[in-house]
Amino acid sequence: MNIVTEHWVPMRDGVKLYTLIQQPEATGKFPVVVVRTPYSGMEPDLSALAMEDTCGYAVVTQHCRGTARSEGVSNAYLNEREDGLVLLDWIRRQPFYDGELYLFGQSYLSSVHFSYLDTDPADVKAAFLAVQDTERYNICYRNGFFKPGLHGKWVLDMHRRNQDIERNYTIDTFRTMPMAGMTRTALGEFLSYIEESFLHPDPADPYWNTREGGSDYRDACNRCSVPIMLATSWYDIYTGGVFDMWRKLRPDRRKRCALVVTPFSHGYDPAPEKVPPEMREFLPDGSLRSVAPNLRYKWFDHFRLGTPLDFAQLGMTTYYRMWDKRWITVPELVNAPQSMDFHLAADRRLLPGIAEAGEATYVSNPYDPATFPGGVCNNFGGMQYQPEPSSRYDIVSFVSEPLTADLVCEGSIEVELHCRSTAEDTCFYVRLDVGREGKWLSLRDDIDSVRRHVPNYTPGEECVIKYTLAPHAFRLRNGDRLRLDVSSSCAPHFQIHTNRPGIQALRTTARICRNTILAGKSFVRLFVRRRAKS
Repeated sequence: MNIVTEHWVPMRDGVKLYTLIQQPEATGKFPVVVVRTPYSGMEPDLSALAMEDTCGYAVVTQHCRGTARSEGVSNAYLNEREDGLVLLDWIRRQPFYDGELYLFGQSYLSSVHFSYLDTDPADVKAAFLAVQDTERYNICYRNGFFKPGLHGKWVLDMHRRNQDIERNYTIDTFRTMPMAGMTRTALGEFLSYIEESFLHPDPADPYWNTREGGSDYRDACNRCSVPIMLATSWYDIYTGGVFDMWRKLRPDRRKRCALVVTPFSHGYDPAPEKVPPEMREFLPDGSLRSVAPNLRYKWFDHFRLGTPLDFAQLGMTTYYRMWDKRWITVPELVNAPQSMDFHLAADRRLLPGIAEAGEATYVSNPYDPATFPGGVCNNFGGMQYQPEPSSRYDIVSFVSEPLTADLVCEGSIEVELHCRSTAEDTCFYVRLDVGREGKWLSLRDDIDSVRRHVPNYTPGEECVIKYTLAPHAFRLRNGDRLRLDVSSSCAPHFQIHTNRPGIQALRTTARICRNTILAGKSFVRLFVRRRAKS
């Protein structure tokens, strides 16, 4: 049983942050796991904390500034670096501290640690940091499209989290035109630290190199010597970003780190009762709690005690191949050796090989945007069942015949879309699904605009948009079908494109246009390992 004590730790400006200590014994020195969270309730369950198995570690959990029982004002990201460093210094002065610190977090709880890793504290011996990207741009945008659910509604919810202020917004508030300035209505004051992120859709914009744009967090894994286990899921909101973080690790860093990929969503290791119906076939062998219980403590023990790693390995990527019930460990997930193209046909089929030329035209109306269930791997919502093909006037679905053999798909999925528009600028959204037993499940999605590819686009001319979808690994079965949906919106997951050029957050009006997909030329490319019929 842990000894649980409560403390209020003063920060540099005098604000006191509520901090809990779980200590395995009343006296003695212990390695310390550090957790900082904005999501705790006002009444921590001290009895449950006393009964938790911390595997011999003391655990220090702090409520972030302005959240739960801590004092101060909550503003996402702004104070985490300074407050985190102060907490580490406070722990070092405690009698139970044995000289070793270990960092644990998931989602924003990982960000708070990424914020100060460039200081490379000598007593931080290892970290387990899950489902979070260190690139603020990726949190806010995908290919220039703001993500209202991530750095939109979430950041509004975080603002003055503990204070009784008027909150006059929903996720659809981000469809306001212009979107810039919406914090005045939503929260009663203009908040530049939120508003500024609306105005920089280009990842090369110097804003993303400023502290307000997340420079403290950027490339955090390469700016320290701490061994880090990264974890994500195929349907995490940051899947692509975490894979990018792994790919960008220097060789000397990667050999002391590891990457784990589960089949779930932002809750990368859910309890069985919290797994959505479309995911339940992955249990029990798809959950970390079944194949690698206490993984974070085993990771910490490896560097503290030298105990061997029996699941994830140093320098390696360990991932669950979906619908194959297999965990695979390789240095890096790369594209499978063979490619297989499915061309978009004029009769709305996906055909292996060449398809006859033709066109499919639909109306893009920003005032009536298309919606899709689930956020796949760019937004909240993960994998979900999809409606029938071409479910709206502005969604064009291309569907394959049933597969005649099993295929193992690994790596990125590519889509090349040949298109044109009657507008000076517009966007095309693509979503790839798999059909099985009469149901459609989302695999991957992406969005991009015409002018990102043709800066001086003239209405009516042909444009080619090439998408590289986030990595994935899954087995397609004999009888499965593939489907590619094409539209010009995906509400509420991505910012609505007004069909006008320029920074979308500044547009005061939208226009209706007609967008055309050129069949025959357009295709989906899978990277596959052919597999015998099972």
